[in-house]
Amino acid sequence: MTESQSLRLMLERGDLDLAYGMAAPDIRAIDGSDKIQVQSLPRGTMYYVAMSMKQAEFAKPQVREAVRNLIDYKGLDEQVMPYYGKLNQQPMQLGLQARLPDPGYHMDVTKAKKLLAEAGYPNGFNTTIRTLSEPPFIDIAARLQATLAEGGIKASIVTGTGNQVYGAMRARNFEIIVARGAERYPHPYFSLRTFAYNPNNSDDAGLPNFQGWRASFFNPQLNSLIDQAGVSRDPAQRISLYHQAQNLYDQQVGPILMISQMTDTVVSAADVKGFSGDDAEATRYLGVYKQR
Repeated sequence: MTESQSLRLMLERGDLDLAYGMAAPDIRAIDGSDKIQVQSLPRGTMYYVAMSMKQAEFAKPQVREAVRNLIDYKGLDEQVMPYYGKLNQQPMQLGLQARLPDPGYHMDVTKAKKLLAEAGYPNGFNTTIRTLSEPPFIDIAARLQATLAEGGIKASIVTGTGNQVYGAMRARNFEIIVARGAERYPHPYFSLRTFAYNPNNSDDAGLPNFQGWRASFFNPQLNSLIDQAGVSRDPAQRISLYHQAQNLYDQQVGPILMISQMTDTVVSAADVKGFSGDDAEATRYLGVYKQR
């Protein structure tokens, strides 16, 4: 079943015991009912805003930093992402020992305008935001469109199917994209390889599994830090290398800006017992029962 309202009605009537994939407004409407229980399962997937460094504007670090200052992280987290994700500004999953605290990015329109002027765009420029037409992607894109406009960047939203949206990114043929991706399994090496690593920046390399390649972000020093961390047998050295990599990505204003780490919200009848979703999407239903 794909209709969130139908899932909600069936849960309320007792016709359904457990549901995945409900829309946030429907979950919010029944959360708190003594007949319903809501469980948020952490996932390793990230929601992010990415810029293509093949575009002349986003090749300039001042422009990327301006965009970083035109995202309302707090507003998105509090108003758009409940039941979808949890604030995360690092290219690494929450809860990992090697993960540094969030850098504290926040809306700063004045700083963004100054950076755009320094980059040669005192009046901003026109661009596009590609995204899926479903929540929360379209809601993130709409908020981003509004906050970019405050800094003078006029963005039109282009929606499409997964193939049309992600296909354009895999082909390195986009300007800005609101998307979701990454390794599901919690490990700092895989997180950084997914978002920050790019061993060959040529179009012919064909490395779409690397989000960094998709965004045309190439930094040999960062690649080296990640490679060293992947083979180091010294735990303290590995942590230090991962910290250096995160700091360098921040200093280089990497074009993939994390905004939230995905949560998968499961809604079930209150008398469903023994259910515990797995963050690697290997939930076992042995031992799950209903008491009625």
